[in-house]
Amino acid sequence: MSFVDAYSIGLLIVSLSFFIVRYLREEPPVMPYLVIACTCTVTNFIGVSGGIGGILLLIAASFLFIGCVFYPQYRGKQKSSGTGDLKARSQDA
Repeated sequence: MSFVDAYSIGLLIVSLSFFIVRYLREEPPVMPYLVIACTCTVTNFIGVSGGIGGILLLIAASFLFIGCVFYPQYRGKQKSSGTGDLKARSQDA
């Protein structure tokens, strides 16, 4: 088992467990976690052949996972736009 294989499996397990915990508490977006899972699968296949592309894909998936951890409600806050957004901001203050 190479480093790329171990890292992709570890990232997959951590991201899926993080998704399950978030799913039990709230309704998270599924797409980022699906992209992470697909990237880990593709990276595992690329890692077998020893390609450098697998490492680059893992780095990209890691940054996506960090984004899911630190900015979980980013998509939900951008629903309103225009002048209604200014009214919502003034009411929150």
